[in-house]
Amino acid sequence: MKRLSHRLRRPLIHRNQRRLSAHIPRLHPLLPRAARLVRAVATVFEPLVLASSEVVGYRPFSYRGRTIYYRVDNLNLLSDSSADRAPGLLLYFDGDHISRAGSRLLRRHSPLRAELARVAEEFNMLSVPILAPGSLSDGTGLFSSLLTINWWVRARSHGRTVRALIKELSLAYGLDMSRVWFAGYSGGAEFLSYELLTRELGEVTGAGASLIAGGGVDGIPAKVRQRALENPTSHRGFLMSWHVGLRDGRSPSGMRLRARRLARRKAPRGGSVWSAQVAAQEGIAFYEALGARTALQVIPGRGHTGYPIPALVAADLSAAKRLGYL
Repeated sequence: MKRLSHRLRRPLIHRNQRRLSAHIPRLHPLLPRAARLVRAVATVFEPLVLASSEVVGYRPFSYRGRTIYYRVDNLNLLSDSSADRAPGLLLYFDGDHISRAGSRLLRRHSPLRAELARVAEEFNMLSVPILAPGSLSDGTGLFSSLLTINWWVRARSHGRTVRALIKELSLAYGLDMSRVWFAGYSGGAEFLSYELLTRELGEVTGAGASLIAGGGVDGIPAKVRQRALENPTSHRGFLMSWHVGLRDGRSPSGMRLRARRLARRKAPRGGSVWSAQVAAQEGIAFYEALGARTALQVIPGRGHTGYPIPALVAADLSAAKRLGYL
């Protein structure tokens, strides 16, 4: 009985957790303990990094028991009498972090959020950054995994919540839903390609996405993949751009070389080896089959950090406008 009670106290492992966390390198067993220590120390020093006004500026949105946090910038567009049409919508999805102090959207001075707002205003859009779930406590204690700030735990539930939020924003601000642009970095990009963009978006009728340092499809459940492929024109009004660093994860050639070496040794492949380029190539093949127009930019020398996110999003929006998607 004692052994049984011990088992019952073990944390639940979600069936899709390993699949949806493919972009997170497999860790040594001792590293989770180190990560918990880092997270505890980061929590102590968070007040030095985060501004209370930044935290307060984010609004909670709850749907079916899930809560996400977002903010709305560029509200001045709604009162601009010179605008000849209703504003569109730029949604930015933050990446995964060990502590919320790692989020560039919650810094005391957040150049990322400010620059995204300027880019959105240039294209007559509201800028809505969305924090990765777990960045702010939702009071339920649901997030107990190593990376507590992430999109991949309960991704489907988060997808429902985001789709409900989009509908709420459309009704509240009278947005032009033919001009909706999704942008995500790392775990945020994976969430877009694995979950959000694989399903019906309801009010959204057109625009596209910027997928940065991620955007694969190996995390899409087989049933969802099959259902999506049954409608090969579902994404015809979308322009989707992938931006990946040449050194972000294992390169395709490096992965092939490793596979050949393992084959010669007749050794099993240990763990998952993730490559941003491979993820992008798989994502492009999948979404082209749904009718989307796609583009790929491989950035020389770039690893998984340091992407010029606002500049990449701005370039994609310019291309979308030139090609008639905005």
